[in-house]
Amino acid sequence: MDVHLKNLFSRFQEQFGSGPGLGPGSGTCLMKIDGSSPPFVKSLYKAAASLYRTDPWRRLRPAHLFSVKVGKDWDWYGRKQPFPCIQFIGGDGGDLAIYMFRSEDDAKQATGSRETIRVPSVELLRVTYEVETLMFLSNMRMIKSLALEKSGEDRFPVFDVVRCTLSGELEFRNPKIEELRFAYAVMRAIALVHPLLEEDVGAGSKYSRLTCFQPFIETVDVQWSAEMAKGNDLVAVTISHPPNRGYEERNNSASSEEAINEETF
Repeated sequence: MDVHLKNLFSRFQEQFGSGPGLGPGSGTCLMKIDGSSPPFVKSLYKAAASLYRTDPWRRLRPAHLFSVKVGKDWDWYGRKQPFPCIQFIGGDGGDLAIYMFRSEDDAKQATGSRETIRVPSVELLRVTYEVETLMFLSNMRMIKSLALEKSGEDRFPVFDVVRCTLSGELEFRNPKIEELRFAYAVMRAIALVHPLLEEDVGAGSKYSRLTCFQPFIETVDVQWSAEMAKGNDLVAVTISHPPNRGYEERNNSASSEEAINEETF
């Protein structure tokens, strides 16, 4: 009986999601987006698979927020970064995903101690890695017809934009083509830089199991796939932790350390 209940609970978790996330994908389909094409979708799935293989969930938790900047602000609609703050969901169990928020404040408001809080009017882009057998039929047809790349043994990414209404309900929509371009660059960049994070031993509360990392900022060049490029083949992506840590701040800290060392000697 115990074994039966354990299997039943595991199945429930897979189907309905668990942990701090907002649940499984919503049934959105990339081929229903204006401007999308098979090569575009293949590039997104390839980028998502590359990120999955780096296993960011092994060390990162929702409380670890990162700021991201892709290219220049004027490269994007409204002359601002679409989703400049990101986090990883699922490190403590439940749905594996990367969440991209409109602002750091939105991310902080939505990040609870044990779950994602539904904050009215907050909108975010999700890349959720779903088990193949539980995906919507429209996505399975797209995956098979385009021979899309798997993430892991039995998972595929689902892309959607989620918004919480004033009543606490969730609304879902397909991402816009520019939002997907942004997500592509973010996935490519974070896959390269998150392994460089170094643990800050002794930082944080001794009663917390959350790993603290040393302040970090890095800029990498991401190569656009052919169907995503707009004039330039490369785009500079800057990622920092904690969010909005600038190069100037890091350089000032380094200068202070050098001055202390000189005084010591």
